[in-house]
Amino acid sequence: MKLVLTSCGVINADVREKFFALFDKAPEKLRLLYITTAVDGESGDKSWVDEEFATILDLGIREENIIEYKIGEADVDLRDFDAIYMMGGNSFYLAKKIYDYGFGESLKAALETGVVYIGSSAGSIVAGATLAPAAVYGDEPVDDRDYPCLNLVNAAVLPHANKRVAEYAEWLRGWSGEAILLKNGEGVVIER
Repeated sequence: MKLVLTSCGVINADVREKFFALFDKAPEKLRLLYITTAVDGESGDKSWVDEEFATILDLGIREENIIEYKIGEADVDLRDFDAIYMMGGNSFYLAKKIYDYGFGESLKAALETGVVYIGSSAGSIVAGATLAPAAVYGDEPVDDRDYPCLNLVNAAVLPHANKRVAEYAEWLRGWSGEAILLKNGEGVVIER
């Protein structure tokens, strides 16, 4: 399984090089499924969405090779893509949609075939072991249910670590598992 977890899609030069090494083709030939579901659960200013999309284009992926998708809209064969980019937004909303539509199973099956998972903010949180960092960051729960994460990594993923230093430090004091802290502009590549 190949994962790229980021805070906000922008990745530094070191991670960028590791990202490109995950593929056996040039960036302009990559087909990417761009899942924007989490944005729908977000309120307020969404100007960051366009800025983040630009970071995908900055990787050299051609816009005509990027298919936007909302979980539950239509059937799509995830294996038809080289990478799946799970956008940021409201982590609770995203986890609910993944759960409601059973999307996690088809996603995991595609990842087992070599499709690369790219998470950004909420997309990184749901890849981890717990949704708790979403509450610490300030995402609003959608209901009283505790939706499961994908558990693609056995760690809590805490994006925007440079913006919630004190809050994350406090939460980590009560967390006994592993944690991946990502500052804006950072990312981590995991192969397992």
